[in-house]
Amino acid sequence: MGPRLKPITECPEPSTGIIIGSLYGNTQDAKTQTQRSLVLMGGGREHDEASNIFLESTNGGDIIILRASGSLTSYPNYFMSTLSSKISANSALTVLTSSPQKAMDSAITCRLKKAEGVWLAGGNQWDYLGGWPQSFQVLLGQLTTENISVGGTSAGAVSLGEAAFDAQHGTISSQQALADPLSEKVSVSYPIFFQPELKNTLIDSHFTERNREGRLLTFLARFKSEKDRPTVVGIGLDEGVALVIKQDHFEVFAPTGRYAWIYELSGPVSLTTDAKLNLTQVVRLKLTDTTKGSWPVQVQSQESDELVVINGAIQKKPSKTSTVTGSIRE
Repeated sequence: MGPRLKPITECPEPSTGIIIGSLYGNTQDAKTQTQRSLVLMGGGREHDEASNIFLESTNGGDIIILRASGSLTSYPNYFMSTLSSKISANSALTVLTSSPQKAMDSAITCRLKKAEGVWLAGGNQWDYLGGWPQSFQVLLGQLTTENISVGGTSAGAVSLGEAAFDAQHGTISSQQALADPLSEKVSVSYPIFFQPELKNTLIDSHFTERNREGRLLTFLARFKSEKDRPTVVGIGLDEGVALVIKQDHFEVFAPTGRYAWIYELSGPVSLTTDAKLNLTQVVRLKLTDTTKGSWPVQVQSQESDELVVINGAIQKKPSKTSTVTGSIRE
């Protein structure tokens, strides 16, 4: 089966600012019975086993890759040719919105409505969160009610939480965020298309590699304060790590020495202009490869670390065991 560049025949051609291409497989729409999955990756190399779960959840359906920059061919080739899956997708094609504000073009919406799987590539999440029009974000949100599988990596995964660091004013380091949590660069959005499994949750990627614990805690403080929640949850994903959520259960897929990190912030938050971050009740859970259990994770019932932030410095309280391996207790 080779690449076919002809788009699905039932949908119109895209307008300027949108490129649709690299269709691998069949040009006719497939209609399959799908089984919902949500696959989140931390950037870097994709985890093939987790990608296969996403692919098989579409049950031979059509996959749409959404991106605002980058390759038309890499993900279609990966899903259709590189992966060794029990079930092959009917097709995989990339929709590149180089002009994100044009995402409601009928060429895109037609294809999305026929898809069984939607994947958000990496890049700059502001292209998604700030560039895509509200009507397009509403359409993406509606797909979850139709049992559509959704996945994303790096900026794509970050964009799927109920709250998201949107990078509207550029990126920010942990040191900068902890020093000034009310800085305009600590910019948190609340995506219309957030995935229901990620209610009350914010995601960050490239986590350990880019020393992002401090900024994740700062984002959580803003989230908790702005939405007045008793508790908020953060997920930090190392590069190459995948978190798969399916039917109220989860599983972590991770290379050796890399992890998925779960943070629960439940203490009071008081943010003051030009003052460093202070937090009192933070629990951190470190999940290794093959860890699985019920979703959402009951963080307080697991072996974990307790953290505080004092004048912008993260400190660990006298420890409980910090790594959870294998199956989590139900």
